Amino acid sequence: MLRKTLVTAVLMGAALLPLAHALPTTQPTQQSSAQPSVMKVNLNTASAAELSMALTGVGQKRAEAIVALREQLGSFSDINQLMQIKGIGPRLLELNKERLEL
Repeated sequence: MLRKTLVTAVLMGAALLPLAHALPTTQPTQQSSAQPSVMKVNLNTASAAELSMALTGVGQKRAEAIVALREQLGSFSDINQLMQIKGIGPRLLELNKERLEL
């Protein structure tokens, strides 16, 4: 019984081997140096919920502080104005600079 199973497996493998060479092979494509697109968020129009979802290291409380500062300033003219908010510094801005727009 074991011999029949082994012989069947070998014959099936031999029968399928030519098919494996006929299958198209996919070669890795060279990707451009551009990074995948990231979700951008507009500091002057986004809600606190949108900010907290889109930005790394920004939860609901910081997002609400961003909205409060925006209301105080009228609108943001520079992304660096976010550093006026407690807990937002150069590192957090660096992490999110590709996601931020004015």
